[in-house]
Amino acid sequence: MEGKTIQSIQRAIDIMNCFNENVHELSLKEISEKVGLSKSTAHGIVSTLLKNSYLEQNEKNSNYSLGPAFIEKSFIVNEDVLIKNIGHKYLVKISEEFSVTVNLFLFKREHLKLIDRVQSDSMYYTISTSITKIPLNASASGKLALAYSKDVNIDKIFSKNLLYKYTNSTIIDRETLIEEIYKIREDGYSLERSEVELGIYCISVPIFKVNNVFVGTASIMATREKLMNILPKLAPKMVAMSKKISFELGAREE
Repeated sequence: MEGKTIQSIQRAIDIMNCFNENVHELSLKEISEKVGLSKSTAHGIVSTLLKNSYLEQNEKNSNYSLGPAFIEKSFIVNEDVLIKNIGHKYLVKISEEFSVTVNLFLFKREHLKLIDRVQSDSMYYTISTSITKIPLNASASGKLALAYSKDVNIDKIFSKNLLYKYTNSTIIDRETLIEEIYKIREDGYSLERSEVELGIYCISVPIFKVNNVFVGTASIMATREKLMNILPKLAPKMVAMSKKISFELGAREE
């Protein structure tokens, strides 16, 4: 036996169901016509959904689209699947353009979880990592965590003596590491220059979700010669990718 349907809640659901993979934005007039409500009634429900972030409004044309609340709730269901589904197409594009392997990592409790890897078909050799406990002061992704995560910071790694010198290039000086963090925030990406393994360079960009929470990284590992050769064109493409993935995850530039 079906239970009683509450009309106002059903109308709100009907409005949210107006949006799908083919319909991303609608005007108030279009919404009211789709659900068969007057503009004034539709406006009241839309305003409530907007206030609670289930809808958001385009400042340029005043149209409505699904809001960041859906992204936030979806993380409860399966965070890594969501990030992988959103990020995969961007990884493919970078991989094909620069003939590199691109890794997508989820960051939790100072660990990186590999959730996607895209390898170019034109590559003969590949370089990859199997370590998930990241060196915060040495790896490109680790330095991103220091720059953006609320769970780790420079004070913590120095007070707990969590710094390790892997090569002569590993940063273990506090002031130098602080300067590196400032540069990362300014550039929007992090570089690893033979700091964990000799001859291995890496570029990594941050991934953010709702409320601009740092949730992971996208990175490329290669030989020094290859990475430095493509870096001038690769770096801005990586930063752009970072912003696109983060935007789709509900992050907004401040």
